[in-house]
Amino acid sequence: MSNKNLNTENQSQAPVFKWGAATHVGNIRTSNQDKYGIASNLLAVADGMGGHNGGEVAAEIAVNTLTAANGFQSINEFAYLVQMAHHQIQARAQENINLDGMGTTLCALSEINTQETPHRIGAVNVGDSRIYLFTNNELHQISIDHSLVQELVESGQITEIEAKFHPHRNVITRSLGHQPIIQVDAWELDLMIGDRYLLCSDGLTNEISDIEIAEILSTKPDPQHAADQLIQSALENQGLDNVTAIVADVISGKEKRNSSNIQFEVQTLSPEEEEKFTEEIRTSDGKNSNWRKSLFELFTRAGTT
Repeated sequence: MSNKNLNTENQSQAPVFKWGAATHVGNIRTSNQDKYGIASNLLAVADGMGGHNGGEVAAEIAVNTLTAANGFQSINEFAYLVQMAHHQIQARAQENINLDGMGTTLCALSEINTQETPHRIGAVNVGDSRIYLFTNNELHQISIDHSLVQELVESGQITEIEAKFHPHRNVITRSLGHQPIIQVDAWELDLMIGDRYLLCSDGLTNEISDIEIAEILSTKPDPQHAADQLIQSALENQGLDNVTAIVADVISGKEKRNSSNIQFEVQTLSPEEEEKFTEEIRTSDGKNSNWRKSLFELFTRAGTT
C-alpha cells in the first residue's frame, strides 16, 4: 500500500520530520489522480481533477514544483511557489487540448528557514485537501476547505453535519490550474517536537470522521503504520475516491508543546501580491538563491507560452 518508507535522511538540511505516506486508487476509480511528494523538509499532497488523465498531470506538476525547491526564507516565498505551480498547470493545458480544464488541490508543509525566527513551519493550502495537527492528544484541522459546503457552513445556511451529506459537498471553490486566478492561504506555526501532522486528500476525510482519524493517530506511534491504517480504514468504509495520507512527526524544533492552544493567522497571497513578489525577484541584486531565479525564469516562460 505505501509507496515510501520512513525518511530521516539528511538531504540538504537537517531533518525535522519523521514521516510515513500512503496512497490508493480506492475501490471504485480506475486511476489514481492523487499525488504526494516529500523532499528535504517539505511535504505536499495534491488531488487532481480533469479528464484524459488531466488531473493526474495537474497534481504531478503541483507537487513537482514544490519539491524542486530547497527551503524557504519566508511564508510569502512558499505561497508564491504555489502560484507558480498554478501558472505551470495552465501553461501545460494550453499545449495540449486534452488537458484543457485540468486542475488540482494542493496542501503542503515546509520548514521556514530564517535566522530571526528559527523553528517555524509554513503551511499552504488551495482546495479541500486538508492539513491536521495532532498535539497533546487533540486533533485540530488547521486548513480551511475552499468548498461550496464550507461557505454554506460559514454563512449559517447548513450545519457541519449537513455538510457531510450535502449533494454538492465535492464542489470546490479554489483549485490550481482550473481557474484564471487563485488565492493561496498561507500561515506559520511553531515547529514543536512531538507534534504530529496529517496531510490528506478528501478521499480520506469523506470516508472517516475526525474522531476515527484522531484514534488512529493516537494509537499508531509509527507514522508509516498510521498512514497505512488511515488508508485501510477509508477503503473498509466505502473507498469511493482516491485516498492519500502523509503522517509526519516533528523530531527537531522547539521543546514539546505544553498546551493544546494553537494560534496562527492565515494570510492570503492575492494575484496582486504575486505580481509584486515577482517584480522583487526580477529586480533582485543577487540576494536570492539560484532556485528562486530559476523558478522566476520558468514562470516567465510559462507566461509567454
